Amino acid sequence: MSRKEKLFQRFLDLPKDLRFEELHKVLLACGYTLGRTNGSHAIYTKPNCNSLTVPRKTPVKSYLLRQVLTEIGDILEDSI
Repeated sequence: MSRKEKLFQRFLDLPKDLRFEELHKVLLACGYTLGRTNGSHAIYTKPNCNSLTVPRKTPVKSYLLRQVLTEIGDILEDSI
């Protein structure tokens, strides 16, 4: 299993200790780009998709992980 696959699997498990940097890597691998950083929030964009706003805090809150998973679920399944 590659690093990318391990990271995706860790994200899918919705851990309570996922770091912002790990989520950043997942979003970049799914085709999102870091549109801008507005203070303590990072805004990710992708054409034809909703933008995602994620606070740059570690660990990432579980409700945010569920929201991100809802948005990128189909993309993530194709990537694995």
